[in-house]
This record gives sequence, C-alpha cells and structure tokens, in this order.
Amino acid sequence: MGYTETREHPRFPLRMPALCESSAVPGYRTVGLTRNVSHGGLLLEVPETLAPGTPTNILVNSEGQNARSEAVVVWTGAGTPGQMGLKFTKWAGTDHRIWDQLMAFQAGSTPRSSLRIPIDLEIACLIPPDTRLPGRAQNISDGGLMITLPQALDPRTRVLVATPTGLTLPLMEAETEVMWTRTPTVGEDFLHGLRFTKDDIDKEFFLIGALLQEVLDQEEESPGKTSSDNGT
Repeated sequence: MGYTETREHPRFPLRMPALCESSAVPGYRTVGLTRNVSHGGLLLEVPETLAPGTPTNILVNSEGQNARSEAVVVWTGAGTPGQMGLKFTKWAGTDHRIWDQLMAFQAGSTPRSSLRIPIDLEIACLIPPDTRLPGRAQNISDGGLMITLPQALDPRTRVLVATPTGLTLPLMEAETEVMWTRTPTVGEDFLHGLRFTKDDIDKEFFLIGALLQEVLDQEEESPGKTSSDNGT
C-alpha cells in the first residue's frame, strides 16, 4: 500500500457505521463499518474505496448523537469490501466532544465490540420454508438487530432478513436466528432480538444497505439538517 504508519493515538477495535462522502468524487456516498477507531481517525470497510489523498466528510453516530468531521484518505486496501484508513482533519463545531467521549469509553474497562444504532426501517422476513412476514427494524449492530413482527417467533427460529429494494442499493439479505421474543401490549407487534448467524459478506452488505437507506430516509425528511442543528 506504500504507507508507513506513525501511530499517534492508540487504536480500539470497534464495529460502528460511518457515512462517507467526498466532494472530490461527484456522487460518492456510502456507508461503511469501522474495524478500529482512534482519536485521530478510523479504519473503514466500504463497498468502494477512494484513492489516498482524497478529502472526505465522515458522519458517525454514537449513543444517538451525530458527529461530522472532514477527513482524508491515508491508505487503501483491496478486498470485498475494501478498506480505507482515514485521518480526521477538522470536526464540525463541537462534534469532537462526542468522539472524545466514545474514545474515553473504549479506553475503559468495558469497551464495546460494536455499537447498536437506533433505526426505523422496513424489513422483509422469510421463515423457511415459505412464510413471509413484514417487519420493522428498531435498532441494528454488527451482532444483530431488533425488529417488530405481527406474530411471535420461537427462539432459535431461522429468519432470512432483507432490506427493501431502493434506488441506492439492490436487495440485501442476511441469515439470522431469533434469540428472544417479547409479548407486546395491546395493539403492538411482537418484539424480537435476532443475531446474525454468519459473519460473511452478505451480512456486511445487509448492514451497509440498511444503514445507508436509513440515513437517506432521514435526510429526505430533514433536508439540509446537520449535527449542529441537533444541538450536538
């Protein structure tokens, strides 16, 4: 890769989504998953990498708070998905405080391996052999997701979950297993905790597709809104 790293900050393993855009590459907008993070930057896995030296804008979400930073691609690695090492260059307003708090937590005694992100997204579910149920995702992480369904599924039930087909990405699917089910109050659907059963590219692209669709849906509802508008 032609890059020799001089480590300024300790790295922490963490799987969290990040939206990456670049004004230098028209139309480039993707959501990736981090492999590790630090005060100075992050290692991001994305479907399509950018060339070293490319300026970018990064949006991350920690504990429901959005933080934006300008960044530059330092190095790239081949693969599916590809990898990019990004260095932060300028945070938006006081957004660096959100990142600093996350780094302080990851440096503590109980760091997270992945961040659970609240979302509100339509999910299609297939229960073998041929039962189909409409669902709605409530949150998602590298380990699984929480969804609501119109009927209860027993623990250990295998479920194929899929993102809706949209304009941004094709249909994405991932295999899951029901870990728990909660009985709803009157008029509500059943809440389920699902875990991904395979740690493969299908799961990664399902996560990326779901998170990208969620980000785009939010932007359509609030065009031009930034993290500073939310008071972060």
